[in-house]
Amino acid sequence: MRIVKLFIALVLIVGIFGIVGLYSQIVDLGVVTTFFRNLFFQSDYLFYLYQIILFALLALLLLTFLIIVFKPIGKKAIHIKKDTGQVNVPLHSLESIAKSSLHTITNTDNVQVNITLNKQQLANVEVTVTDHKHHLFTTGKQIEEQVAQALKKMAMVETEKIKVIFKKPKVEADVLTGNKKATRVI
Repeated sequence: MRIVKLFIALVLIVGIFGIVGLYSQIVDLGVVTTFFRNLFFQSDYLFYLYQIILFALLALLLLTFLIIVFKPIGKKAIHIKKDTGQVNVPLHSLESIAKSSLHTITNTDNVQVNITLNKQQLANVEVTVTDHKHHLFTTGKQIEEQVAQALKKMAMVETEKIKVIFKKPKVEADVLTGNKKATRVI
């Protein structure tokens, strides 16, 4: 983090130095204008270094602009239009709806739901289950059907893709065998 702060501070110093230098060439600022004219005539390497830094900043700004323009927009809420107005349903509410619909299939404490929306307001759902007590294939199909029905019924949201991931539950280590950092008594 310190390196990033140092880099930003260096870029700001060079930018301020360059702006003052350019402005002093347009408007006579007395001593400042004389300093920059003498600097330009005495040391050509500073002029070329400053040009290289400006081109690097231009490339960085152009790259930032392209990332901003072409990055897909992720929506944080879905907008349902009604006759009387519009209802905004946030993503965490959709995740709660999907998670609560799975209480008949598996323990909801072992389930994590992540929902993203695309531009057409179709939901991409990722369900992570850390429970291996059931048959994986049938449980996965039940989860897909249940989540799609719950989102359609409760929030009027169509699902584009539902991904179910099964993970092994974490096994807690024994206190005596697995714990290397035991308290030491002197």
